[in-house]
Order: sequence, then structure tokens, then C-alpha cells
Amino acid sequence: MNEYLIRKAEPGDIPFLADVVIASEKGMSDRLSFTTLFNKPETEARELVIQMFEEEVDGCELSLSSFIVTEFEGKPISGSGSWIEGFNGNMPSGILKSNLISYTFGKESIVYLKTKSHIVKDLQIDREPMTLQLEYFHIKDEHLGKGLDAALMDRIEQNALAEYPALKKVQCQIFKNSVFSIKILLRHGFKIVQSYRSDNGEIFDYLPYNEKLLMEKVLNIN
Repeated sequence: MNEYLIRKAEPGDIPFLADVVIASEKGMSDRLSFTTLFNKPETEARELVIQMFEEEVDGCELSLSSFIVTEFEGKPISGSGSWIEGFNGNMPSGILKSNLISYTFGKESIVYLKTKSHIVKDLQIDREPMTLQLEYFHIKDEHLGKGLDAALMDRIEQNALAEYPALKKVQCQIFKNSVFSIKILLRHGFKIVQSYRSDNGEIFDYLPYNEKLLMEKVLNIN
């Protein structure tokens, strides 16, 4: 692991982080919600994700401050997003993300999204306040299987506990077909605590899968 440098994300990492978001959103599919739900081509959606990062709004999955990256030979090869929900009086991350999307994607895309909201509503999971939320965990394929995933998970938890020692839980929302990522989480002590499913057949046109899992790891149990 000595050849890897794990560090906080910096403004210069933002284009790479946009690629992390896109790869994570797609999961084991070719569907990207930033395109399917907002009627945007992927190239434009990527630029809009970059713009959202550049706003530097803390406390949600599109916050630069939420990410760590891993460097290998001076280049980023992984990105991992996490934040403590509602920490230090932050608004709920769902509101922050919604505001960012509304500001960057524009009125037409938001109107289009509203016409699809009935399709995805069953997979919308509320974030639990004062829990560590994991989102957008991606490692380039050539660096898989080298123990980096465990090192990253440990670093994420250590950083969060240093900021908030009373932290009790780590949670992750993940599509059920993301088999590899689910295995990583189970290996790191997470458990599946709830499943959310949509029986609307149209959902496969917009999201990677029709079932999402809430996974959780309990910390500081003593």
C-alpha cells in the first residue's frame, strides 16, 4: 500500500470526481440518472456535475469536501465520497443536492424530472441525521484486488470519527445489482438492514436497477 497516497480531494481533482460520480451512478448498468431523469446527453451531464462540485456546497454527495482520492504515480485512481448527515447544522443533504441540481441543470430539466418522479419515488431513501453517509465509491479496475478498498473504508471512518467522536453509524444506499460493491461493504462489517423495491417496469429505462439496499455498520457500540 506504500505506493498509494490517500488524501483529501482538491479543486484540481474535480474533473476526475465527475468521472467517479458517473461510474458510481451507472454501477453495473449503462444508465446514468443525470441523463435519463434530466433529459441531458452524458457529455453535458458531466459538465454540469463539474459545475456542482465547483459550487463547493458542504454536506452532500456533490460536495468537494466530502471526497478523498487515491493517487498512484501522481495520478488519481480512486474517489470516495462521505459526509456526516446534518452535521454542524447543515441542511439535509437531499435539499442541498436538490438546490444544486436546480441551479445547474435549469428549469427545463427540472420540469422533465417531475414527469418521471412517480417512477423513481419508491427508491428514494431518507438519510438518517448524524450518521456517516457513503456515496460514490469507485476504484479504477486495474487497482482492484490490492486491498485499497479496505484502506479507503478505514480512512473514511477514521476521518469521520476524528470530526465527530460520538458517531454511531455508517450507512450506504446501493442498488442490489452492484454485487462487487456489496461484497466490499459486507467484508467491511456492513449489514443489509432494509430493501426498497419498485415494481414499475419503466424504472429500468431510468435507473440501474429496480431495487436499492440500505446497508449499515454500527460504530462505538460500547
